[in-house]
Amino acid sequence: MIRDNDGKVPKLYIKTVADLETLVNETVDKQKVTPKKMNALATRGLNAVRQKIRKLNKEYETDIQAYRDDKDAFMKEDEEITLPAPTKKTKTKETFADGQQLDDEDDGGWEGVGKDGRAVRYSPESILKHLRSIVEARGRKNTDRLEQIRIMEKLLDVAANDYQRIRVLLTLISTRFDLTSNSGNYMAQEQWRL
Repeated sequence: MIRDNDGKVPKLYIKTVADLETLVNETVDKQKVTPKKMNALATRGLNAVRQKIRKLNKEYETDIQAYRDDKDAFMKEDEEITLPAPTKKTKTKETFADGQQLDDEDDGGWEGVGKDGRAVRYSPESILKHLRSIVEARGRKNTDRLEQIRIMEKLLDVAANDYQRIRVLLTLISTRFDLTSNSGNYMAQEQWRL
């Protein structure tokens, strides 16, 4: 987590653990003054969470204190994250040595090579067919999830209307979470950026 953020702890993490600690402390305080006590299992669980939070928050005491002092100023980003502007495709003509011309029209499609070596065409008309095959492959052994993500990013570029974009984005989100579900690690930051 820290290595992907230039050695800094993400501000959202600091905000979350500080708010969680505040919430747990408020719950413990309420429990002390209420006449109806929690059952023993719930009390043990609450105390275990409280101890773990205290232990983990010792590492980030200065950041947590800075957050609590001025929440709005702490959460402002130091640097603006700029997303690349979408590029417009243009119509080009290429002339070969023998005088033939090739018109490269922007027909909204993209062609790649599939696993079997055949050309695979990504076009607005075939988006739903490709999405269906990706959804069917989810959960199978030896499924290359990174390749599925790359395909869906290409489909997102090719999508012609909002409905297609939404369908691609919903499937893309699920696939990105599938990528890290078995590893037990956190999701890399480049997967969070669109």
